[in-house]
Amino acid sequence: MRRIGNRARILALSVSVVLSGAARFAVAQEPAPPGSEPAPPGSEPGPPGNEPGPPGNEPAAPGSEATPASGGGEAGKLGSISWQDIVTVPRRPILKYHRIELIPTYDVTINSPVVRHHGLGGIANFFLSETLNIALEATYYQPQQLEHLFLRGLDDRVLPSANRYFFSASFNFGYVPIYGKFALFNKWIFQWEAYVQAGIGVIQTQWIPRDPANDAATNFDVLWHIDLGTRLFITKWLALQVYIKDYMFVDKYEPTNRPTTTTALPPESSYVSNFVNNLVFGVGIGMFLPTGFEYKYTR
Repeated sequence: MRRIGNRARILALSVSVVLSGAARFAVAQEPAPPGSEPAPPGSEPGPPGNEPGPPGNEPAAPGSEATPASGGGEAGKLGSISWQDIVTVPRRPILKYHRIELIPTYDVTINSPVVRHHGLGGIANFFLSETLNIALEATYYQPQQLEHLFLRGLDDRVLPSANRYFFSASFNFGYVPIYGKFALFNKWIFQWEAYVQAGIGVIQTQWIPRDPANDAATNFDVLWHIDLGTRLFITKWLALQVYIKDYMFVDKYEPTNRPTTTTALPPESSYVSNFVNNLVFGVGIGMFLPTGFEYKYTR
């Protein structure tokens, strides 16, 4: 009985060993889920950013990098446009440097209540740079006596002292602080600029005698003026100008107590001196010479 018991134990142990080995073999034979196959040696994933690029995108060998082509060859052109034609800031369309501007002008006084003067003259500008210029100016005046001259005499029982202007000439300095452009009807583009100018010169004046039979004194006065104006370019050599000028000088007038017994001039010590602001509004057409120009520097 003891032998039979030992053999039963040995048989039960053998059966348990065989069953456990069969279970392990079944587990090892189960298929792995998709994508979980082990990667072949040498194909481990690299760090982020090291993904393979498309064909033809492999890095070039050292020393074989592409160099920028010169602007003169076919490789340096973008289509039919050279790289040198691509600019950030365009050139100024009109240059004034070392050009002369001749301006016939017409102006009229706007602040005298008794005599209005119409002036015909001209200005010659020479541009030292795009913003600085020197100029010569001359104007001939034609007087127009206004009704207020006689109405004032009727009210005050005496005619006021008034002078007429013959001509003026001056030497000027100009500066252009503002330059711009605008589009008209979204079709035409015009260049314009604003300028300030100052000058010194001489003006000839003459009395308007209260009695036309009396002699009239002629004066030569030193004048100085300040101008504000704008220049509108119509073409590269033609420009329209509009300006306001203030001519300032000290003038001598006929004395109010002039003797009526003689037509001769009274003594100069009796002349009446007054400071004058002769404010005028004017227009002109500027013509630049030479009509063409060349750019000195490349873009």
